[in-house]
Amino acid sequence: LEGVILVADNGANLVIDPPTAEKLFSSLGIDESKKVVVYGESIDPSAGRIVWTLMYHGHPDVKLLDISFSQWQKAGFPVIKEVIPAQRQQEKAEATIGNGVGPPPRFKSKINPTIRADADYIKTKQVDPNVVIIDARTPQEHFQARIPGSILDNWEEGIGQNGEMIKSIAELEKDFEEKGITRDKEIICYCHAGIRASHKYLQLKQAGYDRVKVYDGSIIDWAQRRNLIR
Repeated sequence: LEGVILVADNGANLVIDPPTAEKLFSSLGIDESKKVVVYGESIDPSAGRIVWTLMYHGHPDVKLLDISFSQWQKAGFPVIKEVIPAQRQQEKAEATIGNGVGPPPRFKSKINPTIRADADYIKTKQVDPNVVIIDARTPQEHFQARIPGSILDNWEEGIGQNGEMIKSIAELEKDFEEKGITRDKEIICYCHAGIRASHKYLQLKQAGYDRVKVYDGSIIDWAQRRNLIR
């Protein structure tokens, strides 16, 4: 996740600002005209944080590959071993100008504030019956210290058993409804550093939930405000 997070003074892993996002994603050949597919392993939620970051900065068509990289390989799909540095990708993009292909990709951040929450926002929603605050961490972490009023929904419960990055919609719906996580409510996801919460966000979106936010500061940020319960 190097370059995709901004480490705050209190250690919180916040979303990067527009100038940083524009420089990073442009260097990778990304702009709003290109579809972006992010992949990873089902046991690693990092890919979800990358997808959410692109969505937060307004990319209109970014998706998470439905299977893990390991499953991709097992299925016999092509893979390469060459590492292509970001600088080479940018140079390749710039070279297209001379070939008459057009200007190099230029990513322009258009922040979508509706999918992000901060501590102040959560404080106003803690006792709101129309809001569900989800802790996407493990049970051990949750019961040690958590945001008051939050419920446990470990992010791992939303991934498949056979390399699927996210469970089927039917499975997700059943799991969420059993926990009282319904579509008529606003959902705010957090974890330790906003990474697992981003994957939980994608699980909820996959299941058709519209009003979902990620508290990217998560427990690292919240703990600095002395509002934890044990």
